[in-house]
Amino acid sequence: MKHALQELDLETVVDRDVQILSGGELQRFALAVVYVQEADVYMIDEPSSYLDVRQRLKAASVIRELVSQRDNKYVIVVEHDLAVLDYLSDYVCCLYGKPGAYGVVTVPFSVREGINVFLAGFVPTENLRFRETSLTFKIAETADGDDRGEDHKMYQYPDMTKSLGDFKLRVEEGNFTDSEIVVMLGENGTGKTTFIRMLAGLTKADSEAQVPTLNVSYKPQKISPTFDGTVRQLLHKRIRDTYLHPQFMSDVTKPMMIEQLLDEDVKHLSGGELQRVALVMALGKPADIYLIDEPSAYLDSDQRIVAAKVIKRYILHAKKTAFIVEHDFIMATYLADRVRELSRL
Repeated sequence: MKHALQELDLETVVDRDVQILSGGELQRFALAVVYVQEADVYMIDEPSSYLDVRQRLKAASVIRELVSQRDNKYVIVVEHDLAVLDYLSDYVCCLYGKPGAYGVVTVPFSVREGINVFLAGFVPTENLRFRETSLTFKIAETADGDDRGEDHKMYQYPDMTKSLGDFKLRVEEGNFTDSEIVVMLGENGTGKTTFIRMLAGLTKADSEAQVPTLNVSYKPQKISPTFDGTVRQLLHKRIRDTYLHPQFMSDVTKPMMIEQLLDEDVKHLSGGELQRVALVMALGKPADIYLIDEPSAYLDSDQRIVAAKVIKRYILHAKKTAFIVEHDFIMATYLADRVRELSRL
């Protein structure tokens, strides 16, 4: 038990009531509970949820120990983060089908082959295509040598500090341009969300810092549905002009598969459905800067890749700026023009 507490960084929370633990702390606690059990088969559902990049790798190492340090044990893991999946697995089974109707599990593949089968949408052993198009990344949709000079506006923000109880965030001055995505990386609790809230004007800095006055669209980390009505009514009320524009429909609404949700009650949407609607609403709001907190949350691997492509294409073509907090390393790599790291002092 002591080893699990150390590896999962739980030593500082062992005396806390379980009911007041954060999402990331609860996830690590659940993994520790599984780790100390004696069983023949361990089944773990989405172990990377709520964890930052470092915690995901530590969690994967602990899960690997269930097999490497114990004889004749088996671990079955459901995971959407392809980087964690690659690091964690010995074999990969792909699942395909129609959500809510049926699902099919493939035979086990090697890790590399399994991930490639999933991305390609084609099972060679069965000569079966389960997705019309393959999921492919082009790491940059613009050339690496893109010159952000005269054609791009540049904005600056000053040194800023923000104290929240015992926590203090210090931000060094920086800049950003349009047609650019800045990805925020760092451990949980280092102030990523606080920083983008300061840029949005939702949280004030301790001093009177002169943050650029820009129109801001903000998608928060936690999405709480309060709208009383359908998705169609919500989009019609909040982003009517954008939502009805043919270009927005083809570039954003259709790829995010919003059409099938239009007549659903907002309060009855699942986490992934809410996330997709929230992303469409955030991109649909006319703004100079888009602040998007954890767009991959609650999305499966297919949806994460589609969401990343939609965000990248929209920001590039609309000549806007986006600051994105993201822990999915593959999604962050695809999205980022620049990376800003936040760390503990």
